[in-house]
Amino acid sequence: MGRKLGWHCDNCARGEVFHLGYSAKALNPPDFVEEAVAGVHGSLLKALMSDDARVHVDVRMRGAHFRCPYCQRIYSGKVAYLQDDSGAIFRHTIAPARCPHCNTVVDNEASGVRVRSKGIQRYVDHIWTVGCPTCGSEVEHIDVDWS
Repeated sequence: MGRKLGWHCDNCARGEVFHLGYSAKALNPPDFVEEAVAGVHGSLLKALMSDDARVHVDVRMRGAHFRCPYCQRIYSGKVAYLQDDSGAIFRHTIAPARCPHCNTVVDNEASGVRVRSKGIQRYVDHIWTVGCPTCGSEVEHIDVDWS
C-alpha cells in the first residue's frame, strides 16, 4: 500500500512528488551489494559485505525523506538496514551530498533530518494553502493512494 503526495504549478512548471508508505524492497539488492563491495558506501560496509567477512549480513532498502537544515525543503533518499546473524542492525543513509533545492552540502547522517509521512503531509498541505514557493500561484494537488 502506498501514497503519492505532492504539488505542481502550471504557471512556472515547478513541483514535487513524494512516494510514501511503500515497503522494504528485495533482500540484498544486487546494485547496493556491488556498490558496497566496491567501497562506494565506505570502508565499514565494504568490510561487512565482502566475501571474506566474518559475519553474514542481510540488507533491506527503504525509501526515506530528509529536510535540509538550511532551506527547510524536503528531498528523497534511501536507507539501507543491515542485519547480522545476532540480530544487530546497522543503518546506512544513502542521500545526495548536496541539497537538490539550495545546493548546500548536507551531512545526512549528522544534520539531515529524516522526515516521516506526517511531516511530508504538513509540508505539502502548507504549499497547497499558500501556493507555489517559487511564483506564488495556486498549485495542482497530487494525492493518489494505491494498494
